[in-house]
Amino acid sequence: MALSRSSTLAATALAVAWTSGPAQAAMELVHGAWPPAVVYMNRETLPKAFKQIETETKGEIKWKLVPGGQLAGPKESFQATGDGLIHGALGISTYVPNLVPSLNTIYSYIVFDNDVIPATGAAMETLTLQCPSCLEEFKKINIVPLSGWTSSNYYLACRTEIKSLEDLKGKRVRGTGGNADLWEMAGAVPVAATLPEAVTLLQRGGLDCQHGVFDWLKTFGYADFAKFVTDYPLGLTGPAVGLMLNRTAWSKMTADQKNIHLKQAAYISAAQAIGDFTIANEEALKQVISQKGVKMVKAEPAGFQSLIKKFDMLQRRNIIESSKKFGVADPESIVNTYVKNLKKWEGLTKDVGRDIDKLTDLIWREVYSKVDINKL
Repeated sequence: MALSRSSTLAATALAVAWTSGPAQAAMELVHGAWPPAVVYMNRETLPKAFKQIETETKGEIKWKLVPGGQLAGPKESFQATGDGLIHGALGISTYVPNLVPSLNTIYSYIVFDNDVIPATGAAMETLTLQCPSCLEEFKKINIVPLSGWTSSNYYLACRTEIKSLEDLKGKRVRGTGGNADLWEMAGAVPVAATLPEAVTLLQRGGLDCQHGVFDWLKTFGYADFAKFVTDYPLGLTGPAVGLMLNRTAWSKMTADQKNIHLKQAAYISAAQAIGDFTIANEEALKQVISQKGVKMVKAEPAGFQSLIKKFDMLQRRNIIESSKKFGVADPESIVNTYVKNLKKWEGLTKDVGRDIDKLTDLIWREVYSKVDINKL
């Protein structure tokens, strides 16, 4: 996971600016977000959260957002954050399962019978309060995992029409974690590409299909090459960790400053679940249909239903076996806890609707208000 020379030099300069010289009134931190600037996280969620942190700390902590992978890519973000080359980043466990295998146990579990709002709460409760090995793995790499969310349901977006499982035979589909197992079972060829890498692969024919949310068709530009979306939901995954925070920077914060970050972690999780993966996701689909000529393809459901049923019966065993190979002591307990929390949060969120403030308050109450800042 070596950083490029240009990224390393840029990030090192930022770190030096933060740590050297006489003491300054403000702690200036850098979030090196690898998704493009246009994604909801970078244009809406993080700017609002960082502004609130600056306001509530009375200017004592200031976050600078540097999007688009200028400082570190999806895989390099873990190393860059832990080493202090940047102080915050977005983390996707399936890109580095060897570093955070317990979190990857949660991420690899595909949820077929729920949506992003309850799944986000369930995932964050599991990670933050009920997965000691998750937190220990982050401590080893000098990172504090704050905020997170699951995706909305994934759909296939392909270069040609895919109506049935038969149409998928031999097709190259972007898939990581549990999704890779799903497509292998379907007779497709899973390709473990990152989200940015998938753009070039679709353009050059290295991928036939992108498996993901509608919003990525717009923000990553997949709609320029993947014009056909199979109209059948194929599960969701997560959590992505939206604010992987360098532990050294965290240790320099006061208790009040840490709690301010925890409150914004609740907001970030809620804003992403509702603002991004619900509202913006639906709007993005309408836009790519009207502006990019994307077509919704009616699926033949029987084959997909059979695939999901068969896969869902096997995925728990496969995840447990895989996680043990990565050194997770009790992956079965992690999976069981997540499944239990999914049912709990389905009830907790039934009246949330699309109210980001309600979900923020709920995640704060059920998760972050219970965090011991001295043990996180």
